[in-house]
Amino acid sequence: MSQPRPPAPLPGDLPEPVRILLTELRGLKEESGLDLRALERKTHASRSSWGRWLSGETWIPSDAVTSLADLCGADARRLAVLWEVADESRRSTAPAERTPATTADRAEPGGDPADRPPTPRTRRRGRFLLLGAVVGCTLVAGTAGVALGAALQTPPVSEGATGDPSGAARAPVKLISRHDVIARTRSWHPHGPKRVPYDQTAGYQGYRTDGSGYASMALGLPKPGPNSALLEASYCRRAPMASLRPGDLVIKASGGAGVREVLIFERWTNAGRTAYWAYQQRRGYGTDHLVRTDGLASGSDHHGCHPYNLQDDAVG
Repeated sequence: MSQPRPPAPLPGDLPEPVRILLTELRGLKEESGLDLRALERKTHASRSSWGRWLSGETWIPSDAVTSLADLCGADARRLAVLWEVADESRRSTAPAERTPATTADRAEPGGDPADRPPTPRTRRRGRFLLLGAVVGCTLVAGTAGVALGAALQTPPVSEGATGDPSGAARAPVKLISRHDVIARTRSWHPHGPKRVPYDQTAGYQGYRTDGSGYASMALGLPKPGPNSALLEASYCRRAPMASLRPGDLVIKASGGAGVREVLIFERWTNAGRTAYWAYQQRRGYGTDHLVRTDGLASGSDHHGCHPYNLQDDAVG
């Protein structure tokens, strides 16, 4: 039996969220052992459609990602968030080239459109519209994690070092202590006259001056900082609110850009844990230190999160 050919290299001009997503998905495909014929048998999409998605010629529909996640038992919520972040990134990078994602490539007179020779326009578009397919049955850190490390030009961090039990591939970052995270939050002068104004388009110390940019700065994540959805999906894991300790996050990643937010947990206000002190880059104000209760009520859109690179302070 002949050995399968290695996948073609990724284009060099991809937006970073697309590169992160695509690197993970390619690693998942290699681990699963699925080929295009197997994908055709297990889904409603043709082999040629999968070939176009995996080669980067067309953007995969979100419901195709969902169906594959359900089929393979993968984390559908996490993959959906990564798809949304990558889709938003590719649209903002190449607005003139984007095309709407549909359920799947539908047959037209003359056969599957994926079987037709690509035109110069589709070749150009292929450099921007990258796949969002899930082509594996388990989330692994191996190949995808190493590739992500190379893509971000940062040294890979082992699973044990980050404390991430899921093994999900993510952009690796250096470890940081809880004490250092809180110290870094104060460098933006919270609740003082020198506080950093809130602005989603501005920067300070290389980071965006919005909520996720502020949290990324505090945790030492890659500049200018992932947005709230990517921060929750790739840089931390959800945790019960009652378990939060200094340096953990409270994230609302749902909704539009005007309602999403990230809080940096500092401490509980009382033994009953009915409220907490947090640092936040607050809309209309800037860097703030305030008491919040978000995430404590049942059904809240705010969720507690443990950053993968956060470690407990040394004792003794």
